[in-house]
Amino acid sequence: PKFDLSLDKQISKITVSNKKGTKIHEYKDSKIAKLDIDPKLVNDTSIIIEYKIKVTNEGAVAGYAKKIVDYMPKDMKFSSEMNKDWYTLGENVYNASLANTIIQPGETKELTLLLTKKMTENNVGIINNRAEIYEASNDLGLQDIDSTPANKIQGEDDMSSADVAIGINTGEIYMYVLITLTSITILGVGIYILNKKVLKKN
Repeated sequence: PKFDLSLDKQISKITVSNKKGTKIHEYKDSKIAKLDIDPKLVNDTSIIIEYKIKVTNEGAVAGYAKKIVDYMPKDMKFSSEMNKDWYTLGENVYNASLANTIIQPGETKELTLLLTKKMTENNVGIINNRAEIYEASNDLGLQDIDSTPANKIQGEDDMSSADVAIGINTGEIYMYVLITLTSITILGVGIYILNKKVLKKN
């Protein structure tokens, strides 16, 4: 018999709050999410990213995901009020809510993690967040066949990451530039025609 627990991390939604109000962007459990922020509001914007962490038993032996760790990015904040089953220890956050929940072969258990970020003009870009099975066990005392818990090695199926690409919505800037250039052009043409009429009269 083989023991094999895998972990998959996804993004389900991002909540954006600023002077304009609050808007929710749905991503349907994506590995990569893209978000554009109004350049005039970027320093007044806060976001909440909702991650889904799925633990699946891909082996033939029932087992337990005793503890899950999320390697939270430094510029993100954790709130215990929004994450009842999570707790902080050092720079990371942990979840032990599945410790006594047996995961049968082929079965998947799901966790939700909410992290916040205060946006500025200087911290836009890629937010890479990784999660891993920190501790696993089974009644037969078997080791996972293709991964080692808590070793931080990417490529093993007990670790997964999700990326959020945050950028400035330059579309509005382009629109302002276009309107300005158009206005200058119209004004220039008007002045040219007016000057031409004046010259004709003289």
